[in-house]
Amino acid sequence: MKCKGCGVEIQTFNDDVPGYIPADVLERRQKEGKEILCQRCFQLKHYGKFKKERKGVKSLESLKKYLHLAKNVIYVIDIFDFDGTYREEIVELLKEHNIYYVINKVDLVPKEVAPPEIKKWARDRLKVQSTRVKLLSAKVGRGVSSFVKFLKSKKDRRFLVVGVTNVGKSSVLNALTGEGQLTASKYPGTTLELVQLKNEDTGLTLIDTPGIFTNDRVTDLLDPWCQAKIIPQNKLTVTTINAKKDRTVFFSSFVSITVKGYKGRRSPIFHILTSENVVVHETNPEKAEERWSEWFGRFLVPPCGNSGFDNYKFENHQLRLEAGQEIHICGLGWVNVARGPAEFTLKLPESVKWVVRDALIGPYKFKK
Repeated sequence: MKCKGCGVEIQTFNDDVPGYIPADVLERRQKEGKEILCQRCFQLKHYGKFKKERKGVKSLESLKKYLHLAKNVIYVIDIFDFDGTYREEIVELLKEHNIYYVINKVDLVPKEVAPPEIKKWARDRLKVQSTRVKLLSAKVGRGVSSFVKFLKSKKDRRFLVVGVTNVGKSSVLNALTGEGQLTASKYPGTTLELVQLKNEDTGLTLIDTPGIFTNDRVTDLLDPWCQAKIIPQNKLTVTTINAKKDRTVFFSSFVSITVKGYKGRRSPIFHILTSENVVVHETNPEKAEERWSEWFGRFLVPPCGNSGFDNYKFENHQLRLEAGQEIHICGLGWVNVARGPAEFTLKLPESVKWVVRDALIGPYKFKK
């Protein structure tokens, strides 16, 4: 018997091992005909409590053993963390499969960007046909019915569902099936083993796979509780900086952006888009250098609490961006240039991936 929430085999002998449920609870729920959830999933679903398992994290290698289960693949990508959750190594692994890309959490994107603009941008980033890109918001149900209709149109209705941690994969599956069977949470690695969902009404078989852990996003520097806190729940916050003089902007504790400013109508203007629980703070470069370690994990969040500045190895990058370009800091958000050129010194931990890309949000979308 497997847990309906995370796919792990149910057991009653060790509460430190995945799949545990007390024997008396298991017996009672079986007699009452209620769903069988392991203790971990039950506490997540009903109380929002998270217990990190000792079981090893899932890697790309572990995904290989599931590839034979379906020829069609739904690859879930988080629009907020596009370059952190779209991984070329996953696509390479799936090169013999039919991949359909679900861009989840589109409800987070500011209203200034229309869905057709998001889709075109994602299609261009992925370099695939438009029919293989689907916009979705599992949270508010946007795009769900049209995607189900699309899946039903396929002759082969069996789909493997993949993605890295924190993309909302289980929420997407619950939305597509119209059920709440899978345990969905803000914590990474909620699904531990394979879970197969069959929907008799649609004829779809959706096979959920454990989220693949990464090691190059800002979220990867945080414990699960802090990760859950900074995952955006509402529209992304927008902080606008008009650099009429040299300024340093802290983007959480982990990223500082020092921009070369100048007076006049053509001073650089850029926007920082991130979660509502991430601190963005502007100051002068001298004060920034002096106070960074003091503010780290205290005033500047994340991390969510005291943490050692000296525990991280930082590196500098000199950049020049034009209007219509942006820097994506994986797991954290974007720096979007509205008026350029903008000359930046970007300082962040060496392990964190960052990408300069064409902007999702055009330079004239926000009022200057």
